[in-house]
Amino acid sequence: MKKLLTVVAGILVTFVSMAQEKRGPFQLNGTITGKDNGYVYLRYGNGFYIEDSCVVKNGSFSFSGMLSEPVLATISGNGESGINFYIDPAPMTISIKSPAFQEATISGSASQADYQELLNERAGAQQEMAPLALAFEDANKQYLKAIQARKSEAELSALKAKADAAKEKLLPLQEKARDASYGFFRSHPDSYVTAAELRYFTAYMKPETLKSYISKLSPWLQTSIYGKELNDILEKIQNGSPGSRAQLFSQRDINGNPVSLMDFKGKYLLLDFWASWCLPCRKNNTHLKELYALYKDKGLTILGIADNDNKPEEWKKAVAKDGVGIWNHVLRGLDTDKFKEDGKPQPGDIYNMYGVHAVPTQILINPEGVIIARFGSGGDDYDQLDTKLAELF
Repeated sequence: MKKLLTVVAGILVTFVSMAQEKRGPFQLNGTITGKDNGYVYLRYGNGFYIEDSCVVKNGSFSFSGMLSEPVLATISGNGESGINFYIDPAPMTISIKSPAFQEATISGSASQADYQELLNERAGAQQEMAPLALAFEDANKQYLKAIQARKSEAELSALKAKADAAKEKLLPLQEKARDASYGFFRSHPDSYVTAAELRYFTAYMKPETLKSYISKLSPWLQTSIYGKELNDILEKIQNGSPGSRAQLFSQRDINGNPVSLMDFKGKYLLLDFWASWCLPCRKNNTHLKELYALYKDKGLTILGIADNDNKPEEWKKAVAKDGVGIWNHVLRGLDTDKFKEDGKPQPGDIYNMYGVHAVPTQILINPEGVIIARFGSGGDDYDQLDTKLAELF
């Protein structure tokens, strides 16, 4: 069921006062219909998260704490997915209209008012996207199952065509939803929501585009927690973009042997950032095998870097099922438990080194160790990989 949030505009904290005093206590008083007792849970923070609980008495509850800046929070009950909303260092109220935590009215948070405005602006496109996204996901799953079952080329081609057709219908709506968000970012340069939500769109931006958005944020936002995170993301994407020297790393491969970036010196190396759970990645493996067969004798090699540190067995199964063990494979090097704890970038994480925030992403490195192309997250479209390789070889 869709979660609904309503903001009472009459008693919002103004952003003038927010700009002057961003640190302070918050007080969240709430009521919930259909739940006279039990517990309500609140999780909030940025990087470091605080989890709090409160007993419901006669349908009422209350939370309080200190904030250095406005943050995104989630309020939930036992076994419920919860409602996301922004809390400010201010007195706020929340009225939850269902014990299932699906609908709420919030007042007192200027950041939440902005967030609701953003949600409203892209709601139309997202409603249109919903059935198409399900059709695309279903088509991809059918194609993936066919690959794993080693179906005939004719069957695979038919299923791939079906998935591609679903994707073609979905792409313009995804672009429409992104454009709505970009319009909000441009018109709200002094909103915490702009800085916070912009982080989730960096995968679609080249470095120069992201730099432009950051430069237009209010100065105090550029030095906020969110602003600093955006600048860090920008730096990492630039490190993994054409013209930069490839970041060195060493990791154990799928067979437990050490693999270093230096092992590929003198060859064109394609870093393939993927995951076993990523359906487009799995579909892309078939095409990568074709490219590898075409160019491996001309100096191309591939290194798969999987986002599977928490499920390495699934990674190994995917490599075997997709038949991509013909090139080297390593994990990204993320300590998932530590990341869940603090959400901070880790030095040994290869994705962090190259500013990769979405999969699939490919980065092409020349024999001298310089990045010459990037496709996907922070780069060109995936289909331009074929053109680039044809130019080189």
